[in-house]
Amino acid sequence: MFRKSMMMALVLGVAFGFAGASRADDTAAVKGKVIFKGDPAKFKRDQIDTTKDANCKTNAPKGIGTEEVIIDKENTPPTLRNVIVTIKEGLGDRKFEPKKDAVVIDQVGCQYKPHVVVLQKGQKLQVRNGDDTNHNIHFQPKVNQELNFSQPKKDPDGRAVDLVTEAPFRVKCDVHPWMGAWVAVYDHPFFSVTGKEGTFEIKNLPPGKYVIEAWHEKLLTQTATVEVKSGETKEQDFTFEPK
Repeated sequence: MFRKSMMMALVLGVAFGFAGASRADDTAAVKGKVIFKGDPAKFKRDQIDTTKDANCKTNAPKGIGTEEVIIDKENTPPTLRNVIVTIKEGLGDRKFEPKKDAVVIDQVGCQYKPHVVVLQKGQKLQVRNGDDTNHNIHFQPKVNQELNFSQPKKDPDGRAVDLVTEAPFRVKCDVHPWMGAWVAVYDHPFFSVTGKEGTFEIKNLPPGKYVIEAWHEKLLTQTATVEVKSGETKEQDFTFEPK
C-alpha cells in the first residue's frame, strides 16, 4: 500500500509540481554571433532632433541616433545589435517556471532603455520613467491588450504590466515620436538579445533538436536547426545580408 501511494505521489508530482523544475541534464547551450553582411552605409543611423521638448534637449545624449538598425562596424566581421535569438521549436509541451524578478523598460534621455525587451510569460514588465519630463506609453500588440497611458516625470517605481505570450510588438511614445521599442513575450526562458559584440547565448537547455530563430525589427527573421547533447555547447551564427 505504501509503495502504491508513493508511486501515485510521484505521478502527481510530475503532472502538477515538477513541470517547471530543471533537471540535472539541462546543461546544453547554444551560442554564436549575428553578423551583418553588406553595405553599412545603407543603414546609417540618422540623428534625432530632440529640441521640440526642452527637457529632452537638455537631458538627451549628444548625437542621439535612431536605433532601428545598429551595426557595430568595429567588430570583425560587423555585427548587429538588438536581435532576439530564441528557441522556436523543439521544447514540446514542457512547462517552465518564470523568474520572480520583473523585467524593466526605462525611459532615459528620451529613449527607451533597452530598445528590445524580452521576458517570459508570468514575469512582470515594469515600465519606469527616469526622465525629468512626462512620457506617454503606447503598447501596440496584436494579442495582448493595447495600453496607452501617461507617465509623470521621475517615476522610478513605474507601472507593472502583465503580458501573455506574443511575438515582438511595438511600443511608442505619443509625446516624442522618435521614441520606439519592442517587447516580446515567450512561454519559456530560452532567449537572448545581441548587444555591442553581436553575441548571444542560450543556456540550460534540455538535450534535443531545436529550431532557433533570430529576429530583427527591420531585417526580419532567420532560422537554423541545431541538436545538442547534455553538457554540450553548440555554436551557431546568423548572417543578415540585406538585398
